[in-house]
Amino acid sequence: MKVKYILISFLVLFFVNEIRAYDIKIEIENCPEYYVFFGKHRGPDFEIIDSLPVKNNFVNFKSPGKLEHGVYFVVIPPQTRFDFIIDEVQDFSIKTNMYNILGDMQIKGDEEYSLFVNMQKEIAKINKIRTQLEVQSEFYKNFQPDTIPFIKKEIDSLNLLQQNVYKKYRSQTNPEKFLNKILAILEGFEVPDSISVLVYTNPQKHFDYYKTHWLDRVDFSESGLLNTPAFVFHKLLEDYCFYFLDTKANNIETAFADVDTLVHKTKNDINFNQYILSYLISRYENPKDLRLERLLVYVYRTYFLANPPQWLDERAFSIMKFRIEAIQYNLIGSVAKDLNLPDINGNFHSIHKMPNKYKLLLFWEPDCDICNETAFILQSSYYKLRELDVEIYAVLINSENDEWQEFIEENAIEWINVHDPKNETNFEKYYGTYKTPRLFLLNNENIILAKDIKAESIYDYINTLNKQNKSSNSRFIHYF
Repeated sequence: MKVKYILISFLVLFFVNEIRAYDIKIEIENCPEYYVFFGKHRGPDFEIIDSLPVKNNFVNFKSPGKLEHGVYFVVIPPQTRFDFIIDEVQDFSIKTNMYNILGDMQIKGDEEYSLFVNMQKEIAKINKIRTQLEVQSEFYKNFQPDTIPFIKKEIDSLNLLQQNVYKKYRSQTNPEKFLNKILAILEGFEVPDSISVLVYTNPQKHFDYYKTHWLDRVDFSESGLLNTPAFVFHKLLEDYCFYFLDTKANNIETAFADVDTLVHKTKNDINFNQYILSYLISRYENPKDLRLERLLVYVYRTYFLANPPQWLDERAFSIMKFRIEAIQYNLIGSVAKDLNLPDINGNFHSIHKMPNKYKLLLFWEPDCDICNETAFILQSSYYKLRELDVEIYAVLINSENDEWQEFIEENAIEWINVHDPKNETNFEKYYGTYKTPRLFLLNNENIILAKDIKAESIYDYINTLNKQNKSSNSRFIHYF
């Protein structure tokens, strides 16, 4: 009977704990009886988990499901929010006052959670002073610019103070604790003196040290770091991509190994793997510098096409495949696919056989207003473009021959106008004509120099290219 009683007691305790895997009791003095929202950060995004009405200044969020480690928040509409961390302890209480949310906040249940609140209070004071200094800097730069260096020096001191606050609180936490792992990122990147002195004497070695050790401060076994505000892990990821990938746009293939280094860090954690690969796809899908599209194609071919990750669903994969197949054959710096198509009179014209210094490819359709507008802009500058030895090669992307011919004749379009009446060239695959209009600028070697450039910018863009080429040639001749 005694054994049976112990067993029943254990089951009851287990059942109660299972029902309340997390139990967060929040008391907010002077709080209106609004619905408040409970959620977690996810880099620049967030996820709402629950919402409940406040009753008598009290609200209790609880559920049988265990929460991931992360930085969570409560929002009191319309504009009040406070953050707190959740580690292993998920039964705790928060008490504060609506009139002084952070200043009066106290958390009971875990010392780590209290440390996080105290740290926020110190950082808030620093942020307040820094904001005041930034306002002063903006004001004085027009009236007393000589004061700006002094203000900047004070801001730098505050930044250093903030780093010291992170160090102080990290020293009070166990390395295995979630807060410690957050602060390891926020502390900043410390470089040995032996490396710092190389910034001018051996900048490549200095740069390589940063690249090699930039991610050392991240515990890639703690996926809760993904559930933090944008300035924690997400900012670190953004900076890695900017400094070690984006800056290699002139020779983007040299960045592939750095992509591999980043992704390799995630090999043992599916959450990190999904987050980082999804971020890379998103970042390089529509980059400002189109040379970076090569990174998108590399990530797709290396980490999705050959061996699709288990977290990727078929629909998402098909969308990704469609998007990337539309750009992988027309990357900046690659040789454009030749098209040999007939004009209205049945005469064939090959892109590669055009003798011009520059070749402007236009993919369009006459029932598209933006396409027509693009055509009119190009027509208005056509003779100026011809002076730069530019010829336009315009491809009809549909089979509306009558409307196409009528548009050409009515508007006296003089450049090369071709179509693909039998759909034999598969140009939509090679030039990604899922959207129109599309413009591609090639040189006389048929290398793609630019794409999707605005029609009104074409002339100035080519003029700039010519000036750069002349400048480069003159330097070359002078040197030898």
